[in-house]
Amino acid sequence: MEIFKLGDFMHKIRNLVFEGGGIHGIAYLGILQYLYENNMMENVKRVAGTSAGAITACITSFNLPFLEVKNIADSLDFKKVPQKYDSKVIDIIPHEVKLYLDKIYGDYACVNRLVKNYGWFSSEYFYQWLKTHIESQFDKSKKAPPYTFADFNNPSIHKDNRPFFDLYVIGTDISYKASKVFSYTTTPDMEVAEAVRISMSIPLFFEAITVDDAFEASSNLKNIYSDGGIMRNYPINIFDYPTINGKTIYRFNPQTLGARFKGHTKYKEVNNFLDFILNLFLCFSKIQQDSYNENTQDIDRSIDIDTGEISSVNFNVSPGDEAYNFLYTQGYKAAENYFMNK
Repeated sequence: MEIFKLGDFMHKIRNLVFEGGGIHGIAYLGILQYLYENNMMENVKRVAGTSAGAITACITSFNLPFLEVKNIADSLDFKKVPQKYDSKVIDIIPHEVKLYLDKIYGDYACVNRLVKNYGWFSSEYFYQWLKTHIESQFDKSKKAPPYTFADFNNPSIHKDNRPFFDLYVIGTDISYKASKVFSYTTTPDMEVAEAVRISMSIPLFFEAITVDDAFEASSNLKNIYSDGGIMRNYPINIFDYPTINGKTIYRFNPQTLGARFKGHTKYKEVNNFLDFILNLFLCFSKIQQDSYNENTQDIDRSIDIDTGEISSVNFNVSPGDEAYNFLYTQGYKAAENYFMNK
């Protein structure tokens, strides 16, 4: 089998794919900076990602100059992403009652959410943040929010009629026990912000998302969705299956460039329920990591980022601090080293 060499395609990258990785996704900004600086974004048409990679893919799909992409990413307050009290709890439970329940049950809202919505933290803050930035890319006089994958594919309602890159977001359908691709071709009526919210919802850590599948003509069921990384954390082969003459075939796509994080197998102590959840999720990722390590073609079209000792769920990070700068720099260096060796 012919091994893919990127040298002939350095300036013809058409597809970008980003792996899931929590806070490590900051490193993707470094990679994007390198790609923009070296005019490698000029031919990009499609972007895909899982979890943190889906967030990066979404804001990259806006087809903006790099500094605008970075400004959007940096506006996310990571400390607020794992949210204990969402608006529903705040509205329903008086503050004094909430404090009393917390004394009895610990984090009452989190325990209640875990039982009812299958996750400890709310992702509402993130969802509202992303909706706001998506709305800023549209002309509301032409169409009001929320905005779907079909809307992302319709430049006539975008600000300045700017075309977006085609966006592909990976989730996991818990009800059907299947990986799910959200896109213009598969789910045109799905709200993009909700699809990305699904993709980043680490199981049991963040609440699962229940969706009325009316966006699919063949279904009126309510399905439960969770993090796309459960089954497909690094969808590097998503553009390897074109449909030709009505048939889907496998055809390795040499114009796909992926970005992912180096796996580190090491002991991690479990001291509480959240530690257990995260270690469990990393077990899913380890299986996929082993599969990736056996595929030389995927390795050759992937930028590997070393994230050091920083935890993927260390949300105590802010733009410009030590952890942020380290991850950002690691992303840039990884891209630089990757292309220097091609």
